[in-house]
Amino acid sequence: MDEQTRLNAHELLRNALMPTSHLLDDPLVQEVMINGPNDVWVERAGQEKEKTDIEISEIEINSAIQLLASLENKDAKERGKHSIIDSRLEGFRFAAAMKPTSLNGSSMCIRKHSPVDLNLDDYVADGSIPPEMASFLRELVQKKKNLIVAGGTSSGKTTFVNALIGEIDPSQRVITIEDTQELKVKVPNWVAFGSNEQDDLTTRDCVRLAMRYAPSRIIVGEVRGAEAFDLLDAANTGHDGCVATLHANNCTGALGRLESLVLRAGLNWPHEAIKAAIADAFDYVIFMARVARKRKLVEILAIKGFDFETKRYITEEVYRLHHKD
Repeated sequence: MDEQTRLNAHELLRNALMPTSHLLDDPLVQEVMINGPNDVWVERAGQEKEKTDIEISEIEINSAIQLLASLENKDAKERGKHSIIDSRLEGFRFAAAMKPTSLNGSSMCIRKHSPVDLNLDDYVADGSIPPEMASFLRELVQKKKNLIVAGGTSSGKTTFVNALIGEIDPSQRVITIEDTQELKVKVPNWVAFGSNEQDDLTTRDCVRLAMRYAPSRIIVGEVRGAEAFDLLDAANTGHDGCVATLHANNCTGALGRLESLVLRAGLNWPHEAIKAAIADAFDYVIFMARVARKRKLVEILAIKGFDFETKRYITEEVYRLHHKD
């Protein structure tokens, strides 16, 4: 998309969603959720989602959906697969569905990319990470340990990974893979790949491509499917310093989640073999979560190996947030 087309698209979309334009401009707003006509919710600065008094019509929502579809060279239709749109525009990620797929009226969820660029010292100053853990995390990055960063939705995984990325030696070559570009890499030798399931370009395709791009590090914005196996393969074949995020409720849950995603690759492996491969590939799991409306480091788990007799990971708890913290 050239610069003029991009500007025109922004302007047309802003006009279509005029009742919500002030939310789109608000730097504290992270998510705008249009559940249907006159039913708009907002998530602002990590706080709880709240309902607004914004009035927006079905016509306005559908106009925005049609525009987003055109940007993807598609036609939005009221029924079937074409009633669902997944689109990206600089600074935003849009997921939308037309009625009757969206039963209570056409709907849309707008994810704003965070303009916040924090480093580990910022997390310490904010009280989100103890100083000694910031030093420990900095050392993990410098030693090119393979890391899983886990957390729930809006737990701050990507912002935290950006802080880790800021500790990468500028002499290294970094390959990033995302479906929506949010990672902020400062090293000069950097290639960014963008997956797009609607164009049949999967994250798995991009991970495989990254392995052929002579990377010093591979960083995956979010692991959601069979690409987990290819990332596992990369981490087990000399590509140290891999970082990946995934959704989970704690560090142990992240390992279980990764196992299930690896299985989606259609492997005919015993479950314990997958666990052993994960233990060989990854060194630490880091868990982020919201605590008292603040995104905090909650847990760090070191992966020391896998015990075939007990069929359990050998782990060591490096850090855990206590309630008094």
